[in-house]
Amino acid sequence: MKKKNQLLAALAVGLIAGPLVAQAQYKYEVFDHPDADGIQVFGINDRGDVVGNVTDEVGGVPFVYASKKGTVTDVAPSAGHSDTGVLASNDAGVMVGSVLDLTETMTSGFIRDKQGNYTIVDHPLGVGFTQFRGVNNKGLVTGFRGDASVNTIGFIYDPKSNTFTDLNPTSWFTIAQGINSKGEVVGSSNFIPETDPCPGLGNPFLRYGWLRATDGTVTYFEVNGSHSSGRGINDQGSIVGFFIDLTDGNFKGYKAELDGTQCQSLTLGPSDILDVPGTNETIAAGINNAGDISGGTSFGDTSIGFIARPN
Repeated sequence: MKKKNQLLAALAVGLIAGPLVAQAQYKYEVFDHPDADGIQVFGINDRGDVVGNVTDEVGGVPFVYASKKGTVTDVAPSAGHSDTGVLASNDAGVMVGSVLDLTETMTSGFIRDKQGNYTIVDHPLGVGFTQFRGVNNKGLVTGFRGDASVNTIGFIYDPKSNTFTDLNPTSWFTIAQGINSKGEVVGSSNFIPETDPCPGLGNPFLRYGWLRATDGTVTYFEVNGSHSSGRGINDQGSIVGFFIDLTDGNFKGYKAELDGTQCQSLTLGPSDILDVPGTNETIAAGINNAGDISGGTSFGDTSIGFIARPN
C-alpha cells in the first residue's frame, strides 16, 4: 500500500520528462520524479523551474524540475521535521511551503533561501497549521491557516516586517496561493448561502476563484458555472486554476483574464481550457511571464506533472 503523505493531504492535486504533445493552443510536456510513482506539482518561475513533491511510498521528497535542462533535483528537507513540502519558488530561488513536526500534529510554513537555509514561521493566530503557498520576486508570501472554529483563513505574509494580512473572513475555507510581482493575489473561497458574495452567479458549489488587487479590492469569479479555484497569476494579470467540468465531472485547468467586475461568470472555450491528452484530470497551478503553465494531472492511480506552453 502506498504511504499516505499527511503533509500533502491538504494540498490540491498536483513519466519522466516526455515529448511535447499538441492540443488546442498548447504543447504539453509531461514529467515525473525518476524514483516515484506519483507526484504533486505546483508553481513555475520565469526561469522555467517547477517545484513539486513525491506522494508515493518514497514519501515527502520535494524536488525542482528544471524544464530548460529536463533535470529533476531533490531539495534537502528541513532538519528536525518529519516531512517537507515545497509549493512555490521565485526567480531568485527562494522557496516556500510547509513542514510537519516530528509528532505529526503541527504544520508550519517555511521560507527556504537560495543557500538552503530554512526559516520556520507560524501565524500568531493559527490553530493546527500554517501553510505557505506562493512567493513573489519581492519576497511576499501567501498561504492559509486554521482557526479555533475549524475555518481556513487565507493571508499575505511580509517577511521583512514579520506581519500577516488575513483575507476573506466571511469564508469558511479560503486558500491564498498565486502572487505576482505587483502584489496581486489569487485564490479560492468556499461560502455558505448566507455569506455568498455573488448569489446571482448560481454556482451550485459556492466555491469561487478570486483576485485581490493591491488596494485590497476582491473580485470573485466562476468558470463555466462551476466549482472554481484560482491558483496562479503572472505580471500580465493572466490567471490559471481549475474548475469542475460539468459535462464529465472531471477537474480541468483554465487560463483567463478578468474585466474588473466584482462578481464575474467566465465562459471559456477549448482554447482557454487545459486538458492533458490521455489523462483523467488536469489542474493548473502556476503561470510565468512567458505564459508557460505548470500543474498536475493523472491517469489511473498515477499523478504526474505537466508544463503547457502556448503554441
